Amino acid sequence: MTRRWLLWLLLIGFAWLTVARFTEIKNLADTLAQGQWQWILAAVLLQILYYLLYTAVYQSAFVTVDVRSRVRDLLPVTFASIFVNVVAPSGGASGTALFVDDAARRGQSAARAAVGTILVLIADFSAFTLILLVGLTVLFLDHNLTFYEVAASLILMASTVSLTGTLLLGLWHPERLRQLLSHIQRVVNRAGSWFRRPSLLNRDWSDKNAAEFTEAAQAMATRPVHLARTLAVALAAQLVNLASLYVLFLAFQYPITFGPLVAGYSMAILFLIVSPTPMGVGVVEGVTPLVLISLGVPAAIATVVVLAFRGLSFWLPMFIGFILLQRLKSFSPAEQVQARSWNVRVVAILTAIMGVINILSAVTPSLATRMAMITHYSPLLVVRGSHLTAALAGFALLVLAVGLWRHKHTAWLLTLVVLVISVISHLLKGLDFEEAILAAGLAIWLFALGSHFQALSDTPSIRKGARLLVAALAFTLIYGTIGFYMLDRHFSVNFDFGSALQQTIVMFTEFYDPGLQPVTGFGRYFAASIYIVGAVTLGYALFVVIRPVVRPQGASSQERSRAEAIVQAYGHSALARMALFEDKSYWFSPGGSVVAFAAKGRAAVTLGDPIGPPEDAAAAIAGFKAYCARHDWQTAFFQTLPDYISHYRAAGFDFVQIGNEGVIDLADYTISGKRNKSLRSNYNRFIKSGYRAEVHLPPLPTELLEELREVSDEWLTMMHGREKRFSLGWFDDDYIRSGPVMAIHTPDNDISAFTNMVTEYKLNEVSTDLMRRRAKVESGTMDFLFVSFCEWAKAQGYASLNLGLSALSGVGEQPDDPQIERALHYVYEHINQFYNFKGLHEFKEKFHPHWEPRYFVFENPTGLLAAAVVLTRASSGDDFVWQYAKELLKKKQPEAE
Repeated sequence: MTRRWLLWLLLIGFAWLTVARFTEIKNLADTLAQGQWQWILAAVLLQILYYLLYTAVYQSAFVTVDVRSRVRDLLPVTFASIFVNVVAPSGGASGTALFVDDAARRGQSAARAAVGTILVLIADFSAFTLILLVGLTVLFLDHNLTFYEVAASLILMASTVSLTGTLLLGLWHPERLRQLLSHIQRVVNRAGSWFRRPSLLNRDWSDKNAAEFTEAAQAMATRPVHLARTLAVALAAQLVNLASLYVLFLAFQYPITFGPLVAGYSMAILFLIVSPTPMGVGVVEGVTPLVLISLGVPAAIATVVVLAFRGLSFWLPMFIGFILLQRLKSFSPAEQVQARSWNVRVVAILTAIMGVINILSAVTPSLATRMAMITHYSPLLVVRGSHLTAALAGFALLVLAVGLWRHKHTAWLLTLVVLVISVISHLLKGLDFEEAILAAGLAIWLFALGSHFQALSDTPSIRKGARLLVAALAFTLIYGTIGFYMLDRHFSVNFDFGSALQQTIVMFTEFYDPGLQPVTGFGRYFAASIYIVGAVTLGYALFVVIRPVVRPQGASSQERSRAEAIVQAYGHSALARMALFEDKSYWFSPGGSVVAFAAKGRAAVTLGDPIGPPEDAAAAIAGFKAYCARHDWQTAFFQTLPDYISHYRAAGFDFVQIGNEGVIDLADYTISGKRNKSLRSNYNRFIKSGYRAEVHLPPLPTELLEELREVSDEWLTMMHGREKRFSLGWFDDDYIRSGPVMAIHTPDNDISAFTNMVTEYKLNEVSTDLMRRRAKVESGTMDFLFVSFCEWAKAQGYASLNLGLSALSGVGEQPDDPQIERALHYVYEHINQFYNFKGLHEFKEKFHPHWEPRYFVFENPTGLLAAAVVLTRASSGDDFVWQYAKELLKKKQPEAE
């Protein structure tokens, strides 16, 4: 959780930095465009070499202290440390911590890695100090050495001495080092106690780290060759960085001499290190040009070269670091996926912003001038010939943004096409490099994120939309061409056949009227009709682009046979039998599990957990989530057991308890005793009155089936409802006929109530599904039915009897329960218009079952709402809103009377 929040803070920091420093970033692009590209390219290559050497300093230092590493593994950490040092300023400690954390996650000693990073700082500062002394000498001889330059140099040297002293302390005085770390441990834990975390550092932290620190210092002392190599690589890196600054002067045609070059470089790096701002932002750009100007460099050249140098050595590596940060081992795979997902959302937001700009430009012309700066650098802004074009283009961009947000592959492809066309158009309309570069950059970013746009659109819908688009285009071409050719008297232009065809194509595709001036009302009507056909057709085409996959209801006979085999082998819940009903679709995992689900709109809801080998559960959950993502569905699991909660949490799901399932232990079941007096008296009363409970074994005769249907229909009429599905069975002749049914026969041998019995596959358990009675029955009939059911099940040797889910019972009763569960508890206590939650629970409680929690697992709060709607549609039908309204009216009619 802590790392997730850290990642969020870093992402927010990146957004803040981009906005706050947008002027510098924009100026950088303009500045680099002014230089000779051959020398600019050489400077870029030197910067690449510099960062390779700088990373090699870390690798060499780690080897010196016995920490295994490779340059290619450390290079992403190097760039990421630059980004972290800016957005989480801590004097460079936050960036250094990335190297330590990376080493620890690769199984290396964190304490040894910390010694290695200290060695890197000493080597880097020492190598730079050699260049700094030359620069200070130049400034001194030129009488330009200032107090702040001397003070900053002394701070750097003091830092180098203190870091060296820390290493020597571990080498010569280990006990003092242990005491120092022990003091740090006490301070940190005391601060942690303010936040109710008094043990941020473990009790043995100081002893363990002091020992490892000392071992690393001793290992370093025994390897003078490695130590010398580290210093040499650090010096080589500084010289390469200095060379890149020299090449930039050549790029702007100024052959600078050695003295001013070294002095300017030394001040730039010095204030990067000791500046009060992160990585010297603002300070380096201000101080370095002043130093160069004082040494005779023209002000314009000094400013431009320093800006270019900072761009190549800092700004560009920082943005690379932001991208590479998400791939570090410091963050879990789930957090990395979340970060890359936010990259997708940023692209979608940018696209949506462009759409809004187009729409606002169309409806408020005056606003366009106030947004001139934004629109000038907007790679997706449409250059329009009319307000209608702008509005429709904005709408199209908003639709594409929605598709990008939902990871739609087709939306990704169309947006890429738009960006590529935008790059070409910006170049052709007047070599507008700035807009073209922004469009190309966004296109490259979007292309790099291509693997995250895997959500499919509904193929039949796309085909239908494409056919409609072609048909509409053909119709409009014929309609418009003939119309303009035959009706040119209604316009100020005389159309020949070619110009009529061209006019129609432009109006249909661009909503632009080049030179079209209707002179009659009919002419305006005719032109508007072409716009209407084009707008409706293109709008429908965009709609089908982002439409989720529409899955045909039900499964094939082969899928159903395969699912039945898996359920029979591994089904161990009361829902296993319902998973084989005809309203389910199936997904099969490579590990042999099956998921029964219903998909409607933008969500798919499963019935229970994946059914299959227990060792395949985690993979099946993750696999089904990926399957749903590819189909643009939110994923939810309904009535899951507690067994796999950890797997759901690991896959990124959240969950809420939705009730408890009642299970009677038949070994201990009895109606004897004081607490069962009411059940026992009722049971005996029915027996004496001539009632009997009879079990009818399959296959049930047609006459019996017809009588059971009468009871069922009467019950549905009484309840003002209709059959529920998905997690419940319904009165289907084949279903009822194929299983045992317990019916209550009156003294007149009529059936007054019944329940069908469902046996489970891997458990010695029987459950009830349909429980139905006539409208007018003897009081206590259902109690008599279930007592008889329990007695029969116990006599048959079943271990338990499942009473099914008691929805919302026991949910949200504690003050510290989640808010959503407390809201469900309110529903349970106060809302019973549609379902008598409390009455059903009180009925089941009479039989003293033990209660097992059941959960609703979902991806996110918005997904929870979508999944709840799908669940309701799957259970009550697609017209459930209308049905509920009718039920409510029927229940209120007797009150009105």
